This record gives sequence, structure tokens and C-alpha cells, in this order.
Amino acid sequence: MELIFDDQAVADLEGIFNWVSQDSPAAARKVTDRLLKSIGQLTSFPFMGHVGHDPQTFEWVVPRLPYVVIYEVDVLRARVVVTAVFHGAQARDS
Repeated sequence: MELIFDDQAVADLEGIFNWVSQDSPAAARKVTDRLLKSIGQLTSFPFMGHVGHDPQTFEWVVPRLPYVVIYEVDVLRARVVVTAVFHGAQARDS
């Protein structure tokens, strides 16, 4: 499956990088690299998340990181679209 990040997900990842880099640029690179590598697993295992608050999305908690990935699976187009990435302690929009 193809992996696509929509504009919000890209902005979320940039925000995570910027937030962590305030304390440590090296840690920021490590965190974002781990996030991207983990998210890449969705191409092989697109249904490993659980149905999200919006029933057309899936939510997946990234192992060993406090982040949640929101994504959609388009089986007909064989793609996974990541729509958001946020810290698990963040309030989310309803």
C-alpha cells in the first residue's frame, strides 16, 4: 500500500519536531525518525489500529512513544492516508 501524509499530518510532525527540538535537536530527530519508521508499518499492516472516534478512521498508538496516529485506509486505491499525529496527552477536537 502507498503511504500518504495529508497537510495536517505533515504540520503535526513538524510541530512535534519543533517542540522536542527546543530541548534537544538530536532527540527531535530521533523521535521523528522513530515516528516515521513506525508509521511506515501501516503500509504492510493497515488495520493494526482500532476504529477511531470518526468511524471512517483508525487510531494507532505508536509503540514506545506517546503519540497517536489517525489514518484512513483506502482499499480500492491501495493507500493509507495519515491525517493527524498527536501526543496522547493532548486534547483532541471532537
